[in-house]
Amino acid sequence: MGRSSALRLRFIAVAALAASACLIGGVTSAQAAPGGGPKQELVVPEVRTFTGSGTGTSPSQAVDGAVRMGYTIAQSAGWQANQCHVRATDVRSVGGGVYAAVASLFCQR
Repeated sequence: MGRSSALRLRFIAVAALAASACLIGGVTSAQAAPGGGPKQELVVPEVRTFTGSGTGTSPSQAVDGAVRMGYTIAQSAGWQANQCHVRATDVRSVGGGVYAAVASLFCQR
């Protein structure tokens, strides 16, 4: 095998390795630290959405109940109140002066 054949095979092997790394998602480059320093780990936050519902004799009372239920559900799942915020609420009249509401809480830690 001549020198050019050996170089060609080496180039093909390197190209195949680079292509497979790209298909895998660049795992090798994600673990390497810049400048040869210690490895840095990628921290991905945990996120979750909780939904609470409530009823009341006014729209604000129904929304307040729904939000409180959402926070109660989130806290029973191990989330702290300061890790969550209200993303959306929806309130509707169900008749007879009663309102029903739904609150969606977005939590991240």
